[in-house]
Amino acid sequence: MDKNLGMFKLYDIRTKFSNLDKESISNLSNSIVRYYKEDVEVDSVVISRDARLNCPTLTESLVKAFKEAGIDVYLNPLQSSTCLFYFTCMSMRSSGGIMITASHNPGEYVGFKFVGKDVIPIATECGPNGGIRKIKEYYKEDREPIKADKKGSLYPILKNKEYVEYSMKLAGVEKDSLKGMRIFGEFLSGASGVDFLMAFSEAGATLELSNVVPDGFFPQGPPNPIVEASIAPSRRIMREGDFDLGFCFDGDGDRMDLMYSSGEQIIPGLNMSILIPYIKDIYKDAYPTDSPFKAFVDVKAIPLALIEIAKVGIEPHIIRNGHSFIKEKLREYCKEKYVVSEEESAHYYMNFPFDLSDFSKGMAAVENTLFFALLSAKALKENREKYKRIEEIQKGINRYREWPLTFTDPSKMDQIMSDVETAMTERGALLIKDMDDGSDLDAALMRFNLPKVFDSNSNFPEDWVQVAQRISRSEDAMTRWEVVASSQELCDKYNNIIIDIAKSYVDKGWAYFGE
Repeated sequence: MDKNLGMFKLYDIRTKFSNLDKESISNLSNSIVRYYKEDVEVDSVVISRDARLNCPTLTESLVKAFKEAGIDVYLNPLQSSTCLFYFTCMSMRSSGGIMITASHNPGEYVGFKFVGKDVIPIATECGPNGGIRKIKEYYKEDREPIKADKKGSLYPILKNKEYVEYSMKLAGVEKDSLKGMRIFGEFLSGASGVDFLMAFSEAGATLELSNVVPDGFFPQGPPNPIVEASIAPSRRIMREGDFDLGFCFDGDGDRMDLMYSSGEQIIPGLNMSILIPYIKDIYKDAYPTDSPFKAFVDVKAIPLALIEIAKVGIEPHIIRNGHSFIKEKLREYCKEKYVVSEEESAHYYMNFPFDLSDFSKGMAAVENTLFFALLSAKALKENREKYKRIEEIQKGINRYREWPLTFTDPSKMDQIMSDVETAMTERGALLIKDMDDGSDLDAALMRFNLPKVFDSNSNFPEDWVQVAQRISRSEDAMTRWEVVASSQELCDKYNNIIIDIAKSYVDKGWAYFGE
């Protein structure tokens, strides 16, 4: 029997709720509990969930199973962003943590994100004894649930106030320090609005917020800032209003899209180039050496953004996509002064100190979009000319944001990847498939008239193109492409090459456009 094993993704567990029945929910809960008890070896866990209508069912099942196994549960019973969840886990370093969410996916999806002690990410082959692979093994075995002689206890844990205070202090945003700024926020009925409202109100900004109340029906549409239908009203509000800055968050609040007053997205890599001097200042006393700070940057990072990052004195190093992978690499190379990372899907990562008064107590590689939102607003208030400059840079960039192709025959995904690589290399593309340290990118980057490595002295030719392609590890049977170029003509040309190849797969019934 197919036990919905496709829900076990590379970085999390994710599926449509309709694919789960009472027995499979119970089995999944028991398998997760067994993993945390026998492999992670914790005595307590933190559990949070987002606004999805079916999250309470999974939460109740998981809480019951952990208590039966003798493990204490620290539960936030209210809707929570994933970033608040990570902060909560940072205050409970000896505990494991489980966030029940499906992030940006439509409301019918549910899922789980996992961390171990010290908020170390758990994914497939990441974490004790194989991470999610081990949970999958337990699920396939469908063992009897663990029953301890002494049940675990249930405790409430609500850290919103502490999370807001931590984020404001680290960003250097004080009471009323953002007074005079007009800020727009779009939350797509997800779970991050309350913390944003608390922080930016304390900072004195004038706010207009849309869909700030959590609503698992997601009336605006899929809680995904990339879905144009979901955020089109926000773009209109930005264009028609007199706002300094706009923010758009996904369903669980770990994705933060920024908008100029025009309603256009601020490219994350360009925004990061402005934030990096502030971040370097935060960590200037945490490292005794004078070696340069380093950042991991998305395989899709805009070439012009890489140069801007290099110009502010931080080395950009390309990294493969994947939340858990990026966080694990940040954690692994923390001592080598890798402090921050970004993905062009509007994810920001950093090594956040457990204790703001003593960085030597260690750091957790996690996401905190509230910190990055506050820091971005502060940077804009203090450096309007820098934002005007990157806006002008961005006007010279032509881009098709990452678009998907979904396969009815998943066995064809590697074949289309190869077909696109062949088409591009035959036209003279430089093919990049490894990170700077030689490890696999799990993607392909194809550049025309561009070097493999960028630094502050890199020069751009008049005509250039970059094509990025990957197999999505968080969706079912999906490939994605992004094309960026120096002109719209070139952008259209190379995007159409990919579309023509994709059409041949669609015509054969192997795939369809969209999610």
